Amino acid sequence: MSASDRDDDPRTELGRLAGALEGHVRRTRARGARRTPAPKRRSAPPAATKEPASAPSAPAAAPQPDRRAAAAPAAPRVDAGNGRGPADPRTNADRLASPAAARAPHASVPAPAAPAAAPRAPTPAAAGAKDSAHAARVAAVRARAAACSTLEELRAAVAACTACDLCKTRTQTVFMDGRGTRRILFVGEAPGAEEDRTGVPFVGRAGQLLTDIITKGMGLARDEVWIANVVKCRPPENRDPTPVEKELCTPFLDRQVELMDPALLIPLGRHAAMHVLGLEATMGAMRGQVHTRGGRPIVPTFHPAYLLRSPGEKKECWKDIQKAMELLGLPAPRKAGI
Repeated sequence: MSASDRDDDPRTELGRLAGALEGHVRRTRARGARRTPAPKRRSAPPAATKEPASAPSAPAAAPQPDRRAAAAPAAPRVDAGNGRGPADPRTNADRLASPAAARAPHASVPAPAAPAAAPRAPTPAAAGAKDSAHAARVAAVRARAAACSTLEELRAAVAACTACDLCKTRTQTVFMDGRGTRRILFVGEAPGAEEDRTGVPFVGRAGQLLTDIITKGMGLARDEVWIANVVKCRPPENRDPTPVEKELCTPFLDRQVELMDPALLIPLGRHAAMHVLGLEATMGAMRGQVHTRGGRPIVPTFHPAYLLRSPGEKKECWKDIQKAMELLGLPAPRKAGI
């Protein structure tokens, strides 16, 4: 068969058409593949393998640390107050309970302030040294007072005394008043402002009332008695003398009593009465009776300053003064009373 006969054969023509159609389909599929990405295939889960029942279960593998996290050093927690400090000491429950912590969970909380240190108690050695120094000062004052053979020498020793801090605030010392021809000694507690200014005991309002007790009640001149104080310097603001101040000053009063040798002591007020009697008690327990110490009668009564505040007690004071007058054999004046 010639070539032209093969081209005119219907089978040949059908073969060409089939090939062309098949090529068109392949090109169409190729263009669709380029426009639409192929769907990803899902990997099938690995099939569980059954282990023999007799074999023990293997321990779970420990989680592997993140190498990047291990390589990077952790940022230090910094206290906002001083630029350094420990991490937040609170527990998770404390942080969650705090609104501020909920807003800023990583904010550092300043460490609580350390409690103030309690004052240290003096060591036995220090306390012993202090007691020894105080005892030495008391002994020195007592030696200076004992060395005085007259009241004038004792007055000079008192004026030069610097044993306690009252010497820094006084204007002058207040030694005594009166000649004591009746051998009666009134003893107060400490000088006041007027006494510090004048150097004479009992010259203020309380002193005027004491003068009335002596002149109107006892019928004596003020100059016929002695008037002195336990402490010879005025405490600032008229406060009570401290035990240290009294202990350092009373050797002068003790020597004063020895040199005067009074026949009767009349302490005025609780502090003076406790020193003269050598006991610790209330004024109510000490007054209203006659005490004896060192062979001398002692009749305590109220301080004139207390009587100014409590005038209703003047009648009780008058009873004490009457006891003192009976001891001395003094007659009551025609206009008695205070």
